[in-house]
Amino acid sequence: MCCRITIDVEDGEHVFSGNQCKKGVQVVKSELSAPACSLTAMVRTIYPDMPILSVRTNGEIPRKKVKRIVKKLSRIIVTERKAVGEIVVENISRTGCDVIAAGDMKKRLVYCRP
Repeated sequence: MCCRITIDVEDGEHVFSGNQCKKGVQVVKSELSAPACSLTAMVRTIYPDMPILSVRTNGEIPRKKVKRIVKKLSRIIVTERKAVGEIVVENISRTGCDVIAAGDMKKRLVYCRP
């Protein structure tokens, strides 16, 4: 659920209106001071049965570091099978967030022909 929030500047202060909850104001304040987001991406693997692995950050990273992190992830090749939630890259770009597997390489997919 979300709500629309109007922000006005009066005497150098942000004035919020239209919000239907306190959390909305907190989210907007944090976005104004330090924009951050979670990141999802794909990395390459050495496994022919699963040449790419979906990954995500386990927290929010500063938006100004997204391009740098995506570039780093484009150079990574996973050499061990990972389960969902296992760490692929620890503390990426010193953000305090890990990049974790969002897909499961340890479960083997079986395809059946009709």
